Amino acid sequence: MVGKFLFLVGILLGIATFSQKGVTTFGIEYKPIIPNRIIGTFEQDFNEGAFTSSIRQKIGHSFGMVVRQGLNDVLSFETGLAITQRNFNLTFNQIDSNLTAKSKVGLVGYEIPISALVFIRLADDWYMNTSLGTSLNYFPSDVQVEVPLRLNEYFQHEGARLNRIQGALLANIGVEYRTKKKGYFYGGVSYNLPFQPIYTFAMSYEYPPGKLLAIDNIRGSYLTLDFRYYFHEKPKSETKK
Repeated sequence: MVGKFLFLVGILLGIATFSQKGVTTFGIEYKPIIPNRIIGTFEQDFNEGAFTSSIRQKIGHSFGMVVRQGLNDVLSFETGLAITQRNFNLTFNQIDSNLTAKSKVGLVGYEIPISALVFIRLADDWYMNTSLGTSLNYFPSDVQVEVPLRLNEYFQHEGARLNRIQGALLANIGVEYRTKKKGYFYGGVSYNLPFQPIYTFAMSYEYPPGKLLAIDNIRGSYLTLDFRYYFHEKPKSETKK
């Protein structure tokens, strides 16, 4: 699967690099992950008998670089590399023992997005665009959080990757201001939807001589605000002159 994906990336990069006369631009981006109840993972319960627990998405972050190749006046191809951290608040309750605790956990992932962009000119230097694509995501590690309670008692959270490498659907809409010499300034909104759950979460209350355990998968989808800056680059035809 990974080999086929990288082969496709190579083909697309080759097309964008050698068969077009547009502009290749390099940029940087910051995308805060915005918790909300409308779209994306927000809250999920993990309950087992008298033990109740939940995760709730909090603000996360994505930093990266982007490379855009203009195909013509309307279409562009874009890829890059980003590091993303999904953050969650954890809540634990053991009703019988009247025990309550809170904690937090972060899931770090690396993303290689591939998107096709369509532009609509709004004014001389203003453009609206929408894009659709996919992302290759790599999750480097499992996670674990332990909350001590009384002697030999504690709440615990464990997150296990379902796969190191997974895919996701990307959708975006935004507005871009293009200067003649100082680059492009972009603002927009994106949605990242993994094709399948990314982690299995286990929430537990550990006590002698046993434990209460609740397990479920999380999808990890999220909504972001996008802020990008693209460095100024001259068109290939102008550079040759």
